[in-house]
Amino acid sequence: MFVTAMAVLVACSLAIPHRLSLSRVRPQLAIAVWSSALVLRAALALGAAVFTIRFLPATEAFTALTHWCWHTALPGLSTHLGLDGHTVGDIAIVLPIAMLAFSLVSVGHGLVRASRAVSGFVRGSAVGPGPDGSVIVGQAGVLVAAAGLARPRIIVSPMALAVLDEPELRASLDHERGHVVRRHRYLLLLAELLRAVGRVVPGAHTCVREIQFHLERDADRWAIARGGDRLALASAICKAAEMRPATGPALTALSGSTVAARVRELMDGGDEERDDRSAWLLAGWLALLALAFVALLPAAALSPASAAVIVQHCV
Repeated sequence: MFVTAMAVLVACSLAIPHRLSLSRVRPQLAIAVWSSALVLRAALALGAAVFTIRFLPATEAFTALTHWCWHTALPGLSTHLGLDGHTVGDIAIVLPIAMLAFSLVSVGHGLVRASRAVSGFVRGSAVGPGPDGSVIVGQAGVLVAAAGLARPRIIVSPMALAVLDEPELRASLDHERGHVVRRHRYLLLLAELLRAVGRVVPGAHTCVREIQFHLERDADRWAIARGGDRLALASAICKAAEMRPATGPALTALSGSTVAARVRELMDGGDEERDDRSAWLLAGWLALLALAFVALLPAAALSPASAAVIVQHCV
């Protein structure tokens, strides 16, 4: 009964952010909500893997699985493949943690390849220095972006220099500089790794997408706070989205997440943001749940619950 109640509580907690409108709360607060939801999903996925390793052998379902007479049910297949209760039980225990490890390694490998591709793109296509310390790259379309992880650089395409007027270009460069100064690249990296672990829990992809959107809002606010014109920034975002490059590596570009929502907020005066108390409470609650699950993982992993299980097989 307690486990069922906890499962319902966690499921409802994870569903709440998807039902709230966080587009007008402060970007940092919205990022905290979605990041906490993502951490909780990763913790649940790790908890499921730990449960499988430590507690599944003590369940009746596992006993039925390992006691099954495989050589009677599948005589030919079990003979050639060496299937027995021990083998099936070992696979059932190891499979969840192996899937999590594979997902994490594959996503990590993809992130490393993407980072190298961006660095190679900047080195190979750099034409010369641009305005305000940026680098001009030989790329078609309107491109203003922050490129790189360890040493990020702001890049701009020749068409961007030709199409954007001075206020638009300044606001665009400040927007990308906001990504660099506020270290958004590390938040995105962490979000992708957490999604790799928690992707088995529905909604992980939405969490990352929402984090990307609110990081763009945060960079917009940073640019405006440095004296940028909000209407000029909105115009630059529209131009960048309309004439974005057709090809190229994955970049934190000006025409990033949810262009229409960002432009509408800039046009409406997006600095009138709510400091929503319910969003604060939700972020704290999700973070508390995530910390509770993470704190319980070592105790669950060291539990001797499955130590006394004796597996017997038919002969």
